[in-house]
Amino acid sequence: MEMNGMKKGIILFAALLVAGMTAEAQTQNTFGGGDIVLSAGIGAGTALNIGNTVVPPIVIQGEYGIVDNLFDAYSSIGVSGYIGFAAGRKSFYYYPYDTYRQKINSFLLGVRGTFHYQFVERLDTYAGITLGGEIANVREEGRWWNGQPPRYGGFLADVFIGARYYVVPQLAVYGELGFGVAYFTLGVSFKI
Repeated sequence: MEMNGMKKGIILFAALLVAGMTAEAQTQNTFGGGDIVLSAGIGAGTALNIGNTVVPPIVIQGEYGIVDNLFDAYSSIGVSGYIGFAAGRKSFYYYPYDTYRQKINSFLLGVRGTFHYQFVERLDTYAGITLGGEIANVREEGRWWNGQPPRYGGFLADVFIGARYYVVPQLAVYGELGFGVAYFTLGVSFKI
């Protein structure tokens, strides 16, 4: 009987120790009101209609924390400016006409709203939306055979999720999934 009580005491002590270490580990929030985070990354795949990718998606963004302690000490909201770039090439073939080609440079400019939540130490997880526009520069080669050739650009909306892991308090690596300039982005973030 005494041995069971001792086991229960050890288990209770271990559980309290782990809970205390977890609470202590989460004392510093990774993103909050007033924080500024600059990020740059490179992506894989794109939702932009650019054909075969020539230049992979490149992303630059800057985020500002506007609301701190939304639900608790680990939740916040940020807004950011977003610039993305990707380039591609499309070819159209129609017998007996010549081949028609387009070289497309596509820029995505947008604003983002992001909800952040820190589940564990040093890891900033987030989700949000991007609203913006795609500006496309198209160079054409050959002759289009019927009406107007395809045009690009216009309004673009994106839903995304991501995470930043802070290697040191001011430097993080990040990964993001979405439907904007890239389906998957990897990069670095700097908190200033």
